[in-house]
Amino acid sequence: MIYFAERLRKAREEYGISQRSLALSLGLSDKTISSYETSNSYPNLEILKKISDFFQKPTDYFLASKYEESTLLERVRELEKEVEKLKKVE
Repeated sequence: MIYFAERLRKAREEYGISQRSLALSLGLSDKTISSYETSNSYPNLEILKKISDFFQKPTDYFLASKYEESTLLERVRELEKEVEKLKKVE
């Protein structure tokens, strides 16, 4: 689960927050966040969901080896086009 450690650190840095700030926001210790970012431990599903919600990213972002945000965005755009087509039919 090396992807988790790297992506957690990347998300935290993109938000410009410290490990301590993230820990406080999630109700964890900064030592726990550090442990996650160094792959010394991993969150349970409940904590993973909290992390995912905090950063507004799907859990796949943190877990999948080949998560592609661009692919996800393309799919969202396709669905939006389908919705527009359906609205015109009504």
